[in-house]
Amino acid sequence: MKKDISLEKETIMNVAATLFGEKGYAATSVRDIARDLDVSVATIYYYFKNKEDLLFTIIDSIGNDLYGLLKKSIEEFSDPLERLRHMLLGHICLAHQKKNEVKVYVEEQVNLSKKYRSIIYKQHRNIYDTYINQLEELKKLKLVRFEQLPVAAFAMFGMANWCYRWFKEDGGIPIEEAAQILADIFFHGILNPGVSSPSVLKERSPSAKK
Repeated sequence: MKKDISLEKETIMNVAATLFGEKGYAATSVRDIARDLDVSVATIYYYFKNKEDLLFTIIDSIGNDLYGLLKKSIEEFSDPLERLRHMLLGHICLAHQKKNEVKVYVEEQVNLSKKYRSIIYKQHRNIYDTYINQLEELKKLKLVRFEQLPVAAFAMFGMANWCYRWFKEDGGIPIEEAAQILADIFFHGILNPGVSSPSVLKERSPSAKK
């Protein structure tokens, strides 16, 4: 029976991402990964040149997954607001579904050599430009009320990428619902309509009624 090489490689990446996420890249050895997989160290080196190559492959793979997800949203939704919302929703759900990989993506890139970092930087730029292009389209339609679109783009990244740090399955709501709440906060803020100035807040505060 012929081996499914891509499946075996993906299994190694999944186990490595879990260990890197739990122990950190520096504290995890190739031997640790082989032990968890119950394979020889040579098996790991059959698929990856070294530990850094494994780290790069994990980071590159999750980045490509995210970029592909964003492009799919662009293709599927013609309305620019709906498109951007689904981009953010998909990003948040992916960050939860592959939280180990995303944690490695966010926290362990510093361990890549300059050669690998330059490749990942280009990938980052593609993802960033994808978001910025959608925000610029909203701005042209006069749907965005501020000039600094990069701030909005990085706010979206933060909302999506860092949910792996705080979202818990036993928190009472599914990730899809949490994603909708985060999207609502991004697009509409947390205040009720009409609450837009310090004077309104002061008028409604308990102390103002005394």
